[in-house]
Amino acid sequence: MALDADSSDTGQMTVVVDRHNVIISLSTHWTEAAEQAGAADSLAPEKIIGRPLSSFIRSDSTRMYIESCLQVCRLKQSVMFREYRCDSPSHKRFMELQLTPCPDGAVAMTHSLLREEAFEYSVNIEDSTPDEGKPSGVDYKYIRCSMCNSLKPLGSNSWTDPAELGDKLVKPTKVIYSVCPKCLNKLWQKRN
Repeated sequence: MALDADSSDTGQMTVVVDRHNVIISLSTHWTEAAEQAGAADSLAPEKIIGRPLSSFIRSDSTRMYIESCLQVCRLKQSVMFREYRCDSPSHKRFMELQLTPCPDGAVAMTHSLLREEAFEYSVNIEDSTPDEGKPSGVDYKYIRCSMCNSLKPLGSNSWTDPAELGDKLVKPTKVIYSVCPKCLNKLWQKRN
């Protein structure tokens, strides 16, 4: 795969990281998505390229999970993929992440929207994950899985899809991010 991140498929966004997980390329769909989200300035390519991927992942467990997956892709030299969720307040967004090994230890991370389903009630999540080395100091009610978006109430061991919580998430709800056990143990698929 070429190291430019452009993809001919509409709706796909590709981020290419080098062997040190520094972002070296973004697809043109990145800019389009940033504009649609009202973040064209803060997510402009010149503010993203050259930065470590880890600087965009605040949760330690999520960062370690993603870095491990990138390393497995490099070691196996295989195209790997798995589904995940990237919900908006109004819709469940079912996505796929494909990791493709590239020359010199780079990996292309291609994100594709598979389908969307409207929530019955809006889901308003506020990330309260503390920045590295800083105490939280913020009260949060749930831990949210970075991969499937399930929520685990504090003091509980069960993870629940946000849609199952009805209107409990209409008001802004503070969460911290992690990766649930089901997602940690989910196997990536190989693609030929």
